[in-house]
Amino acid sequence: MKVLHITESNGFSGGVNQALYLARLLQEKGIENRFACPQNSILKEKAQKEFIFFDFKPDGNFDLKTLLSLKKLFEEEKFDIIHAHHPKAHNYSFWAKMISKFKPFIVVSRRVSHPIPENFLVKTRYKSKHINAYIAVCENVKKILLDYGIDEKKIYVIYSGVDKKRFYKRPKDLGFKKSLGLDENDFVISQIGNFSSEKGQIFTLKAAKILIDKGYRFKLLFAGMRTEKEEIKKIAEQENIPPNYCVFLGLRNDVEKILNISDISVNSSVKGEALSGSIRESLACGVPVVASDISGNGEIVKNGENGFLFSPGNYAELSQKIEELMKNEKLRDFFCEKALKTVDEKFTVEKMAEETLKVYLRILKK
Repeated sequence: MKVLHITESNGFSGGVNQALYLARLLQEKGIENRFACPQNSILKEKAQKEFIFFDFKPDGNFDLKTLLSLKKLFEEEKFDIIHAHHPKAHNYSFWAKMISKFKPFIVVSRRVSHPIPENFLVKTRYKSKHINAYIAVCENVKKILLDYGIDEKKIYVIYSGVDKKRFYKRPKDLGFKKSLGLDENDFVISQIGNFSSEKGQIFTLKAAKILIDKGYRFKLLFAGMRTEKEEIKKIAEQENIPPNYCVFLGLRNDVEKILNISDISVNSSVKGEALSGSIRESLACGVPVVASDISGNGEIVKNGENGFLFSPGNYAELSQKIEELMKNEKLRDFFCEKALKTVDEKFTVEKMAEETLKVYLRILKK
């Protein structure tokens, strides 16, 4: 079997990370994997010694040069499966197949809960018989596809996975904790995620202010793209949060170390989230999670069993959930135990790759 993974992403998003894990695990099974992505992407930088890469950097939604280049690639390489991991990859794969003499099977991953556009061209490709399968990363995304009119027989729910060789429960690294300017006994609340209005860091800060006013002491760590910028710092200042409560780390390559020293992990997204990578990684590290009840979050966080859910944007409720966990170490330990079991059962990268391979084989058999 010969598979081409396509993404237009320059950065290293959760979707790109899942695509790389998938390719590596399929490669171990003897399946040939290739990538098409921007030449200057982080993905190529990370994996160019492992895989053959082709350039894919479309200029907008209809770049004739890119389209013809992809058509030629299909005809020359004769891939069995084209796996489109992002929207432009989906778009160009579909049109390249339509004009190509060689017709590979196309699998599309849908990783976000944003509404699908209703315009004619988008509907054409989403509902076409030339798209052979959709992989929805949670049941909520499957529902979005069903509501859009996609044939249920073409939709497979495969949860994104976490790498347990990297993310696992271990003793706290107090040396690393000190390296971030924290004391050994500091209670640590972390939020992993790129800074944006959709990710909801403002609600975490508002919840933190409520707790501070009640006399609680803790450190609030933000990690992800733009979390070291002035914009988020200004929000903290506007919320009258003392500077010594927050640590703004920016994009990090050592998220597992941050989670290792965390007592609670927060996800306060208000939209767009499908199945949060930071939640999966937190649970795999045995860190209790407090997450907004949107999209697929409720499929991995079971309220009162392995974490808490709260209404999106309701920072007062978020503060109550955090407070309950801060006051109750036994509850944190209970959530930790259940969290580890949750990941083992449903959310490993090995399971994700195994289920994806089943989809490939199913459509090839058809």
